[in-house]
Amino acid sequence: MLELHVWGPAFGLPSLDPQCLAAIAYLSQAILPAEWELIASSNPTLSPTRELPALRHGPTWIGGFDNIVHHLRRTSGGQWDLDRGCDTRDRADIAAYTSFLESHGQRLLDLSLYVSSENYHASTRPAYAHVLQWPNTWLLPPKRRAAAKSRTAYLHLSALDLDTSGQNDTMKSQFAAGTEIPSILTSTQQTVSSLAKQPQHTTRFRLDTLAESFFGPLSQLQQGKNYLISEGRMTSLDCLALGYLSLALLPEVPQPWLSQSMKSRYPSLCSFVEDRARDCLGFRPHHELGRTLDENAIPKLPWNVSTTPGLIRIRSFMESLPYVGALYQPTSLQQSTVKTHDELSRVPVVPTAFVGFAASLAALASFFLFTGEMPFAFGLPWLFNARQRPQRLTDLGDAGIMLGAANFRNSQY
Repeated sequence: MLELHVWGPAFGLPSLDPQCLAAIAYLSQAILPAEWELIASSNPTLSPTRELPALRHGPTWIGGFDNIVHHLRRTSGGQWDLDRGCDTRDRADIAAYTSFLESHGQRLLDLSLYVSSENYHASTRPAYAHVLQWPNTWLLPPKRRAAAKSRTAYLHLSALDLDTSGQNDTMKSQFAAGTEIPSILTSTQQTVSSLAKQPQHTTRFRLDTLAESFFGPLSQLQQGKNYLISEGRMTSLDCLALGYLSLALLPEVPQPWLSQSMKSRYPSLCSFVEDRARDCLGFRPHHELGRTLDENAIPKLPWNVSTTPGLIRIRSFMESLPYVGALYQPTSLQQSTVKTHDELSRVPVVPTAFVGFAASLAALASFFLFTGEMPFAFGLPWLFNARQRPQRLTDLGDAGIMLGAANFRNSQY
Protein backbone atom coordinates (compact mmCIF):
# COMPACT_ATOMS: atom_id res chain seq x y z
CA MET A 1 0.00 0.00 0.00
CA LEU A 2 1.38 3.38 -1.03
CA GLU A 3 0.92 6.42 1.22
CA LEU A 4 0.98 9.90 -0.30
CA HIS A 5 1.45 12.63 2.32
CA VAL A 6 0.49 16.15 1.24
CA TRP A 7 -0.37 19.59 2.55
CA GLY A 8 -4.02 19.67 3.60
CA PRO A 9 -7.01 20.76 1.50
CA ALA A 10 -7.90 24.37 0.72
CA PHE A 11 -9.81 26.43 -1.86
CA GLY A 12 -12.04 23.45 -2.66
CA LEU A 13 -8.96 21.44 -3.72
CA PRO A 14 -7.37 18.45 -1.94
CA SER A 15 -4.20 20.46 -1.22
CA LEU A 16 -2.97 24.04 -1.06
CA ASP A 17 0.36 23.22 -2.72
CA PRO A 18 0.83 22.83 -6.51
CA GLN A 19 3.34 19.98 -6.27
CA CYS A 20 1.02 18.07 -3.94
CA LEU A 21 -1.87 18.56 -6.35
CA ALA A 22 0.32 17.28 -9.17
CA ALA A 23 1.23 14.15 -7.19
CA ILE A 24 -2.42 13.51 -6.33
CA ALA A 25 -3.39 13.84 -9.99
CA TYR A 26 -0.58 11.50 -11.07
CA LEU A 27 -1.43 8.72 -8.61
CA SER A 28 -5.16 9.02 -9.33
CA GLN A 29 -4.46 8.36 -13.03
CA ALA A 30 -1.63 5.84 -12.77
CA ILE A 31 -2.62 3.66 -9.80
CA LEU A 32 -5.87 2.01 -8.76
CA PRO A 33 -7.56 3.61 -5.71
CA ALA A 34 -7.23 0.38 -3.71
CA GLU A 35 -3.44 0.48 -4.02
CA TRP A 36 -2.72 3.88 -2.46
CA GLU A 37 -3.86 6.19 0.34
CA LEU A 38 -3.97 9.97 0.49
CA ILE A 39 -2.99 11.47 3.86
CA ALA A 40 -3.14 15.19 4.61
CA SER A 41 -0.37 15.12 7.19
CA SER A 42 0.85 18.69 6.42
CA ASN A 43 4.16 17.61 7.93
CA PRO A 44 7.18 18.23 5.68
CA THR A 45 9.55 16.56 8.17
CA LEU A 46 8.29 13.20 6.90
CA SER A 47 10.01 13.90 3.59
CA PRO A 48 13.76 13.30 3.13
CA THR A 49 13.87 16.59 1.17
CA ARG A 50 11.90 18.42 3.90
CA GLU A 51 9.10 19.17 1.47
CA LEU A 52 5.74 17.75 0.51
CA PRO A 53 4.51 15.71 -1.30
CA ALA A 54 6.15 12.67 0.26
CA LEU A 55 5.47 9.09 -0.83
CA ARG A 56 5.90 6.12 1.49
CA HIS A 57 6.43 2.90 -0.42
CA GLY A 58 7.01 0.15 2.11
CA PRO A 59 10.07 1.18 4.18
CA THR A 60 11.11 3.84 1.65
CA TRP A 61 10.25 7.56 1.70
CA ILE A 62 10.49 9.69 -1.45
CA GLY A 63 10.16 13.49 -1.39
CA GLY A 64 9.15 15.83 -4.22
CA PHE A 65 6.95 15.35 -7.28
CA ASP A 66 9.78 14.63 -9.74
CA ASN A 67 11.35 12.05 -7.43
CA ILE A 68 7.98 10.39 -6.86
CA VAL A 69 7.32 10.08 -10.60
CA HIS A 70 10.80 8.65 -11.18
CA HIS A 71 10.36 6.15 -8.32
CA LEU A 72 6.98 4.92 -9.54
CA ARG A 73 8.28 4.61 -13.08
CA ARG A 74 11.32 2.60 -11.95
CA THR A 75 9.69 0.28 -9.41
CA SER A 76 6.65 -0.65 -11.50
CA GLY A 77 8.51 -1.60 -14.65
CA GLY A 78 6.62 1.11 -16.55
CA GLN A 79 3.16 0.08 -15.37
CA TRP A 80 2.75 3.31 -13.33
CA ASP A 81 4.42 5.49 -15.98
CA LEU A 82 1.99 7.97 -17.54
CA ASP A 83 4.62 8.91 -20.14
CA ARG A 84 5.19 5.38 -21.44
CA GLY A 85 3.41 6.08 -24.74
CA CYS A 86 5.37 9.25 -25.52
CA ASP A 87 8.01 9.41 -28.24
CA THR A 88 11.35 11.17 -28.04
CA ARG A 89 9.96 14.55 -29.07
CA ASP A 90 7.12 14.36 -26.55
CA ARG A 91 9.52 13.46 -23.76
CA ALA A 92 11.70 16.43 -24.66
CA ASP A 93 8.66 18.71 -24.49
CA ILE A 94 7.70 17.23 -21.12
CA ALA A 95 11.18 17.90 -19.71
CA ALA A 96 11.29 21.47 -21.05
CA TYR A 97 7.79 22.47 -19.96
CA THR A 98 8.25 20.84 -16.55
CA SER A 99 11.12 23.21 -15.87
CA PHE A 100 9.05 26.09 -17.28
CA LEU A 101 6.10 25.30 -14.98
CA GLU A 102 8.18 25.00 -11.84
CA SER A 103 9.98 28.31 -12.40
CA HIS A 104 7.32 30.59 -13.94
CA GLY A 105 4.29 29.03 -12.29
CA GLN A 106 5.76 29.12 -8.80
CA ARG A 107 6.58 32.83 -8.94
CA LEU A 108 3.03 33.69 -10.02
CA LEU A 109 1.55 31.69 -7.14
CA ASP A 110 4.05 33.31 -4.79
CA LEU A 111 2.88 36.76 -5.86
CA SER A 112 -0.82 35.90 -5.79
CA LEU A 113 -1.13 33.83 -2.60
CA TYR A 114 1.79 34.98 -0.43
CA VAL A 115 3.33 38.33 -1.42
CA SER A 116 -0.07 40.00 -1.84
CA SER A 117 -0.97 41.07 1.68
CA GLU A 118 -4.71 41.07 1.07
CA ASN A 119 -4.75 37.59 -0.43
CA TYR A 120 -2.39 36.19 2.18
CA HIS A 121 -4.25 37.47 5.25
CA ALA A 122 -7.75 36.83 3.86
CA SER A 123 -7.25 33.44 2.15
CA THR A 124 -3.83 31.80 2.39
CA ARG A 125 -3.12 32.09 6.11
CA PRO A 126 -6.65 30.95 7.14
CA ALA A 127 -6.16 27.95 4.83
CA TYR A 128 -2.99 27.00 6.74
CA ALA A 129 -4.83 27.46 10.03
CA HIS A 130 -7.23 24.69 9.01
CA VAL A 131 -4.54 22.15 8.12
CA LEU A 132 -1.87 22.82 10.77
CA GLN A 133 -1.76 22.21 14.50
CA TRP A 134 -0.54 24.62 17.13
CA PRO A 135 2.11 26.02 17.29
CA ASN A 136 2.87 25.44 13.59
CA THR A 137 -0.16 27.58 12.72
CA TRP A 138 1.92 30.56 13.89
CA LEU A 139 5.35 29.40 12.76
CA LEU A 140 5.06 27.83 9.31
CA PRO A 141 2.86 30.32 7.35
CA PRO A 142 5.15 33.34 8.00
CA LYS A 143 8.15 31.18 7.11
CA ARG A 144 6.62 30.09 3.80
CA ARG A 145 5.60 33.66 3.03
CA ALA A 146 9.13 34.89 3.71
CA ALA A 147 10.45 32.24 1.30
CA ALA A 148 7.96 33.40 -1.37
CA LYS A 149 9.07 37.02 -0.91
CA SER A 150 12.68 35.97 -1.27
CA ARG A 151 11.98 34.03 -4.49
CA THR A 152 10.19 37.00 -6.08
CA ALA A 153 12.33 39.87 -4.75
CA TYR A 154 14.10 40.25 -8.11
CA LEU A 155 10.77 41.20 -9.73
CA HIS A 156 10.56 44.41 -7.64
CA LEU A 157 6.81 44.07 -7.05
CA SER A 158 6.86 44.92 -3.36
CA ALA A 159 3.79 47.16 -3.87
CA LEU A 160 1.73 43.99 -3.43
CA ASP A 161 3.05 43.67 0.13
CA LEU A 162 1.00 46.27 1.98
CA ASP A 163 2.61 45.28 5.28
CA THR A 164 5.81 47.04 4.19
CA SER A 165 4.74 49.39 1.40
CA GLY A 166 2.13 51.04 3.63
CA GLN A 167 4.81 52.27 5.99
CA ASN A 168 6.87 53.70 3.13
CA ASP A 169 3.83 55.48 1.69
CA THR A 170 3.09 57.07 5.07
CA MET A 171 6.62 58.37 5.40
CA LYS A 172 6.56 59.78 1.87
CA SER A 173 3.25 61.54 2.45
CA GLN A 174 4.50 63.10 5.68
CA PHE A 175 7.71 64.25 4.02
CA ALA A 176 5.88 65.86 1.09
CA ALA A 177 3.07 67.43 3.14
CA GLY A 178 4.64 70.90 3.01
CA THR A 179 5.72 70.74 -0.62
CA GLU A 180 2.46 69.87 -2.36
CA ILE A 181 1.57 71.76 -5.55
CA PRO A 182 -1.84 73.46 -5.44
CA SER A 183 -4.46 71.43 -7.25
CA ILE A 184 -5.45 74.43 -9.38
CA LEU A 185 -2.00 74.37 -11.01
CA THR A 186 -2.13 70.68 -11.85
CA SER A 187 -3.82 69.04 -14.81
CA THR A 188 -7.02 67.13 -14.09
CA GLN A 189 -6.96 65.10 -17.29
CA GLN A 190 -5.63 61.55 -17.09
CA THR A 191 -3.71 60.20 -20.06
CA VAL A 192 -2.55 56.67 -20.76
CA SER A 193 1.00 57.66 -19.90
CA SER A 194 0.03 59.28 -16.60
CA LEU A 195 -2.07 56.27 -15.63
CA ALA A 196 0.76 53.91 -16.50
CA LYS A 197 3.10 55.85 -14.20
CA GLN A 198 0.85 55.43 -11.17
CA PRO A 199 2.15 52.68 -8.84
CA GLN A 200 -1.04 50.64 -8.77
CA HIS A 201 -1.40 50.64 -12.56
CA THR A 202 2.29 49.97 -13.12
CA THR A 203 2.10 46.95 -10.82
CA ARG A 204 -1.00 45.59 -12.55
CA PHE A 205 0.56 46.00 -16.00
CA ARG A 206 3.61 44.09 -14.91
CA LEU A 207 1.53 41.36 -13.27
CA ASP A 208 -0.52 40.93 -16.45
CA THR A 209 2.69 40.67 -18.45
CA LEU A 210 4.01 37.96 -16.13
CA ALA A 211 0.72 36.08 -16.33
CA GLU A 212 0.67 36.26 -20.13
CA SER A 213 4.25 34.99 -20.34
CA PHE A 214 3.13 31.94 -18.34
CA PHE A 215 -0.30 31.18 -19.80
CA GLY A 216 0.65 31.96 -23.41
CA PRO A 217 3.16 29.13 -24.04
CA LEU A 218 0.89 26.60 -22.32
CA SER A 219 -2.06 27.68 -24.47
CA GLN A 220 0.05 27.32 -27.61
CA LEU A 221 1.16 23.85 -26.50
CA GLN A 222 -2.44 22.78 -25.92
CA GLN A 223 -3.78 24.11 -29.26
CA GLY A 224 -7.34 23.04 -28.60
CA LYS A 225 -6.46 19.51 -27.42
CA ASN A 226 -8.00 17.95 -24.33
CA TYR A 227 -4.48 17.52 -22.91
CA LEU A 228 -1.19 19.35 -23.32
CA ILE A 229 0.85 16.63 -25.05
CA SER A 230 -1.49 13.87 -26.15
CA GLU A 231 -5.03 14.04 -27.38
CA GLY A 232 -6.23 10.93 -25.64
CA ARG A 233 -4.60 10.69 -22.19
CA MET A 234 -2.72 12.54 -19.47
CA THR A 235 1.01 12.71 -18.99
CA SER A 236 3.14 13.80 -16.05
CA LEU A 237 3.22 17.28 -17.59
CA ASP A 238 -0.58 17.51 -17.50
CA CYS A 239 -0.51 16.60 -13.80
CA LEU A 240 2.07 19.26 -13.00
CA ALA A 241 0.27 21.89 -15.09
CA LEU A 242 -2.98 21.04 -13.32
CA GLY A 243 -1.33 21.69 -9.95
CA TYR A 244 -0.20 25.19 -10.86
CA LEU A 245 -3.11 26.24 -13.06
CA SER A 246 -5.77 25.13 -10.56
CA LEU A 247 -4.24 27.31 -7.83
CA ALA A 248 -4.08 30.19 -10.30
CA LEU A 249 -7.74 29.89 -11.33
CA LEU A 250 -9.83 28.43 -8.51
CA PRO A 251 -8.97 30.15 -5.18
CA GLU A 252 -11.35 32.96 -4.22
CA VAL A 253 -9.11 35.83 -3.12
CA PRO A 254 -9.70 39.60 -2.62
CA GLN A 255 -7.28 40.48 -5.45
CA PRO A 256 -8.03 37.93 -8.21
CA TRP A 257 -5.75 39.45 -10.86
CA LEU A 258 -4.27 36.05 -11.75
CA SER A 259 -7.59 34.26 -12.27
CA GLN A 260 -9.02 37.27 -14.13
CA SER A 261 -6.13 37.22 -16.57
CA MET A 262 -6.63 33.51 -17.15
CA LYS A 263 -10.40 33.74 -17.61
CA SER A 264 -10.33 36.73 -19.96
CA ARG A 265 -7.63 35.53 -22.36
CA TYR A 266 -7.24 31.76 -22.06
CA PRO A 267 -10.64 30.04 -21.88
CA SER A 268 -9.20 26.77 -23.21
CA LEU A 269 -6.86 26.53 -20.22
CA CYS A 270 -9.81 27.24 -17.91
CA SER A 271 -11.70 24.34 -19.47
CA PHE A 272 -8.63 22.15 -19.08
CA VAL A 273 -8.39 22.97 -15.37
CA GLU A 274 -12.11 22.46 -14.77
CA ASP A 275 -12.29 19.08 -16.51
CA ARG A 276 -9.01 17.67 -15.20
CA ALA A 277 -9.61 18.92 -11.63
CA ARG A 278 -12.95 17.14 -11.62
CA ASP A 279 -11.51 13.89 -12.99
CA CYS A 280 -8.24 13.81 -11.04
CA LEU A 281 -8.75 15.90 -7.90
CA GLY A 282 -12.42 15.39 -7.13
CA PHE A 283 -13.09 19.11 -7.55
CA ARG A 284 -16.69 20.24 -7.73
CA PRO A 285 -16.77 23.25 -10.08
CA HIS A 286 -18.61 26.42 -9.11
CA HIS A 287 -21.57 27.53 -11.16
CA GLU A 288 -19.60 30.32 -12.81
CA LEU A 289 -16.86 27.93 -13.90
CA GLY A 290 -18.84 25.21 -15.57
CA ARG A 291 -21.99 23.25 -16.06
CA THR A 292 -23.95 21.42 -13.36
CA LEU A 293 -22.59 17.91 -12.86
CA ASP A 294 -23.75 14.73 -11.23
CA GLU A 295 -21.70 14.42 -8.05
CA ASN A 296 -21.77 10.62 -8.35
CA ALA A 297 -19.70 11.01 -11.53
CA ILE A 298 -16.95 12.84 -9.64
CA PRO A 299 -14.33 10.33 -8.41
CA LYS A 300 -13.53 10.20 -4.71
CA LEU A 301 -9.95 10.23 -3.54
CA PRO A 302 -8.69 7.46 -1.19
CA TRP A 303 -8.38 9.67 1.91
CA ASN A 304 -7.07 8.22 5.14
CA VAL A 305 -6.34 9.68 8.58
CA SER A 306 -2.77 10.64 9.41
CA THR A 307 -1.04 8.32 11.88
CA THR A 308 2.09 10.40 12.43
CA PRO A 309 3.92 9.25 15.61
CA GLY A 310 4.05 11.71 18.49
CA LEU A 311 7.85 11.94 18.45
CA ILE A 312 7.82 12.90 14.77
CA ARG A 313 5.30 15.63 15.59
CA ILE A 314 7.67 16.94 18.26
CA ARG A 315 10.51 16.87 15.75
CA SER A 316 8.39 18.88 13.33
CA PHE A 317 7.78 21.47 16.04
CA MET A 318 11.47 21.62 16.95
CA GLU A 319 12.50 22.21 13.34
CA SER A 320 9.99 25.06 13.05
CA LEU A 321 11.63 27.02 15.88
CA PRO A 322 14.04 29.85 15.05
CA TYR A 323 17.72 29.05 15.69
CA VAL A 324 16.93 25.65 17.22
CA GLY A 325 15.38 24.33 14.00
CA ALA A 326 18.48 25.04 11.91
CA LEU A 327 20.65 23.09 14.35
CA TYR A 328 18.14 20.28 14.80
CA GLN A 329 17.80 19.24 11.16
CA PRO A 330 20.07 16.31 10.35
CA THR A 331 22.37 17.06 7.41
CA SER A 332 22.09 13.49 6.16
CA LEU A 333 18.39 13.97 5.46
CA GLN A 334 18.95 17.34 3.79
CA GLN A 335 21.36 15.81 1.29
CA SER A 336 19.29 12.73 0.44
CA THR A 337 16.14 12.27 -1.57
CA VAL A 338 15.26 8.70 -0.56
CA LYS A 339 15.31 7.36 3.00
CA THR A 340 13.81 4.32 4.63
CA HIS A 341 11.13 4.65 7.28
CA ASP A 342 13.48 3.27 9.94
CA GLU A 343 16.09 5.95 9.21
CA LEU A 344 13.52 8.71 9.43
CA SER A 345 11.90 7.39 12.59
CA ARG A 346 15.05 6.35 14.47
CA VAL A 347 15.03 8.50 17.60
CA PRO A 348 16.13 7.72 21.18
CA VAL A 349 13.55 5.77 23.15
CA VAL A 350 12.80 8.11 26.07
CA PRO A 351 9.63 8.82 28.05
CA THR A 352 7.19 11.08 26.24
CA ALA A 353 6.88 13.37 29.27
CA PHE A 354 10.64 13.96 29.29
CA VAL A 355 10.65 14.69 25.57
CA GLY A 356 7.79 17.15 26.01
CA PHE A 357 9.62 18.86 28.89
CA ALA A 358 12.79 19.14 26.83
CA ALA A 359 10.83 20.54 23.90
CA SER A 360 9.26 23.16 26.19
CA LEU A 361 12.68 24.24 27.46
CA ALA A 362 13.99 24.43 23.91
CA ALA A 363 11.01 26.54 22.91
CA LEU A 364 11.62 28.98 25.78
CA ALA A 365 15.33 29.20 25.00
CA SER A 366 14.59 29.80 21.32
CA PHE A 367 12.11 32.52 22.20
CA PHE A 368 14.60 34.32 24.43
CA LEU A 369 17.31 34.10 21.77
CA PHE A 370 14.90 35.34 19.12
CA THR A 371 13.73 38.33 21.16
CA GLY A 372 17.10 39.10 22.68
CA GLU A 373 15.72 39.02 26.21
CA MET A 374 17.27 36.86 28.95
CA PRO A 375 15.25 37.62 32.10
CA PHE A 376 17.10 35.12 34.29
CA ALA A 377 20.62 36.10 33.30
CA PHE A 378 21.25 37.99 36.56
CA GLY A 379 18.94 36.04 38.79
CA LEU A 380 20.35 32.54 38.52
CA PRO A 381 23.74 33.11 40.23
CA TRP A 382 22.06 34.75 43.24
CA LEU A 383 19.51 31.95 43.36
CA PHE A 384 22.17 29.29 43.87
CA ASN A 385 24.51 31.32 46.09
CA ALA A 386 22.71 33.30 48.80
CA ARG A 387 25.95 34.90 50.00
CA GLN A 388 26.30 36.75 46.69
CA ARG A 389 22.88 38.36 46.93
CA PRO A 390 23.22 42.17 47.30
CA GLN A 391 22.15 43.36 50.76
CA ARG A 392 22.95 47.08 50.32
CA LEU A 393 23.21 49.48 47.39
CA THR A 394 26.94 49.75 47.91
CA ASP A 395 27.22 46.03 47.17
CA LEU A 396 26.38 46.84 43.54
CA GLY A 397 29.63 48.74 43.00
CA ASP A 398 29.84 52.17 41.37
CA ALA A 399 26.25 51.99 40.19
CA GLY A 400 25.09 51.33 43.77
CA ILE A 401 27.09 54.30 45.09
CA MET A 402 25.47 56.62 42.53
CA LEU A 403 22.00 55.33 43.34
CA GLY A 404 22.69 55.70 47.07
CA ALA A 405 23.81 59.32 46.65
CA ALA A 406 20.72 60.17 44.62
CA ASN A 407 18.51 58.55 47.26
CA PHE A 408 20.24 60.57 50.00
CA ARG A 409 19.66 63.88 48.15
CA ASN A 410 15.98 63.08 47.64
CA SER A 411 15.56 62.39 51.34
CA GLN A 412 16.81 65.92 52.18
CA TYR A 413 13.88 67.64 50.38
